[in-house]
Amino acid sequence: MSKINATLLLLYADGVVIAAQKGCSVSVEQDLPDASNKESGGWAEHINGLRNASVDFDALFSTTGISAGELMAYITGRTSLLLTIVGGVAFPMVAEVDMASIKIDAPQEGVMSLSGSMKVQGAFYQLKGTSADLLTDPDSGGTDYDTHTDANKAFSSLINLAGTAYAKSNSFSVSNGDVIKVVLFVTLNSGQLPDVAIFQVGGSAISNVVTLTAGLNIVTLTVTSTQTGCLNISNTGASNLSTSPIYVFKFVAS
Repeated sequence: MSKINATLLLLYADGVVIAAQKGCSVSVEQDLPDASNKESGGWAEHINGLRNASVDFDALFSTTGISAGELMAYITGRTSLLLTIVGGVAFPMVAEVDMASIKIDAPQEGVMSLSGSMKVQGAFYQLKGTSADLLTDPDSGGTDYDTHTDANKAFSSLINLAGTAYAKSNSFSVSNGDVIKVVLFVTLNSGQLPDVAIFQVGGSAISNVVTLTAGLNIVTLTVTSTQTGCLNISNTGASNLSTSPIYVFKFVAS
């Protein structure tokens, strides 16, 4: 049996690594309400209830990456964040989460530490199997943005000075009726927010078109044709933005 080095697993908040991580735990639960009755023959019965998930982490207090101050702001501002877990055969996992708590320990003559807990809002997406990540490069299908710098599926710079601009991802197969989720965090420096859609390679849109928001985005695109497609990001006016890594996957209802 092959072993997995847990050091490879890292948590990211809005595309920025939570600094100096020492460990984390992921908990996924299902409520099983009792449904026993007089006809159960003395055996307990239940129904399948609500599912929920949470993530706890331990780290050192750091002055690099995202650390105590930034994580505290999610609580004081009551704002959600994009959690990404990468590393290992069961990952990546992505979800919208809220910070439930953080704790700072400052022992005398010791190393300061930081721990916290996050509660998943809605679904916890595990990108493997039929829901494997479809995107490997956000602009390998071409782009005419005036400035575009990308690495590890994220745009560190995406600038359109005027007029229209597009960036097309690598190609992947889609079928009529597929529900595609697009998950990313957008930092808008100035100008217009972009649109996203699934395009036929060499053609036009084969899904609904959604305008992204500044911050966390979990977008649903419904495909209307069986084609070789790609993710299309576009602007019709001046824009200056950056993104976290972009995740694109087929959503299978459960």
